[in-house]
Amino acid sequence: MKSDYFQLLVQQAKTDEAGALQRTQLFSLLKYVTKQIVELEVWLHKKEKLDDQVQLLMTQKGVGYLTALCLVNTIGEISRFEKPTKQVPAFLGIEPLEQESAGKSKNKGISRAGSSLARFLLGQSANIVARYDAKFKAFYKRLAKKKPKPVAKTATARKVLVKLVIMMRDNITAQEFDQRGRTVNDTRRVQGLQ
Repeated sequence: MKSDYFQLLVQQAKTDEAGALQRTQLFSLLKYVTKQIVELEVWLHKKEKLDDQVQLLMTQKGVGYLTALCLVNTIGEISRFEKPTKQVPAFLGIEPLEQESAGKSKNKGISRAGSSLARFLLGQSANIVARYDAKFKAFYKRLAKKKPKPVAKTATARKVLVKLVIMMRDNITAQEFDQRGRTVNDTRRVQGLQ
């Protein structure tokens, strides 16, 4: 592994006594922190396997166990929201804000009212989802042509969140969600032809 090779190079580098002591202490600290990270990851994986909603959210490509755990624990019981597709994005601070004055409307970004960790993880998931899911990819590309890329990324993250909220609310997988959308669109097409 590359990092092991570079660590070996650093350990073999010639230095004075103070530098050698500092290097030894830093490598000792690195070993300790790495052990803690591994223990934390094992614990998080146990929590992930025990939670049905986390497993459900992970059926969406691009949503990993950290994002799913964060959302499930941040949002809590989804039934407490009357209109979850509108209220949860507001709860997490990812809904767009507008300032209106004298009949003119100005976009002010997002509120950033909720968990910054949840917003960060949603943004990371949106990057992956937009890469592999055709609908989200088309949405992101269409928006990125008109708006700055961070705005398009945030809008995509909000759209991903809405999908995840619906999955939590209806207790369905990402595949069932996509199938449900196709069925609705097919029905609309058939009705339009008649």
